[in-house]
Amino acid sequence: MPDKCFVGYCSVDLLIENSQSLKDKRRVIASLKKKIHNQFNVSVCEYGDLSLWQRTQLGLVTCSNDQRIVDSILREATEYIQRSGVVTLLNSKSTVIPADV
Repeated sequence: MPDKCFVGYCSVDLLIENSQSLKDKRRVIASLKKKIHNQFNVSVCEYGDLSLWQRTQLGLVTCSNDQRIVDSILREATEYIQRSGVVTLLNSKSTVIPADV
């Protein structure tokens, strides 16, 4: 029987209301990415609306041998972003796929 690995990806669309420049945005997003990575041990990248001051999209990725753990980590990370107070979560979408190892 092959081992199972589950890969989870979460895309979040964010509004940074108090940002007045790209420098402000980068400061806020760099801090948030570091906190998410440290707290949930997920990979985080900024991938959308890179030239807009108040909008961005982040991608979060994690994997585990248990699908419930992947779901839980992505849900908790999304809730953490929502509670952070530095950004407004506009939308999020999570996907978990099985990968044969």
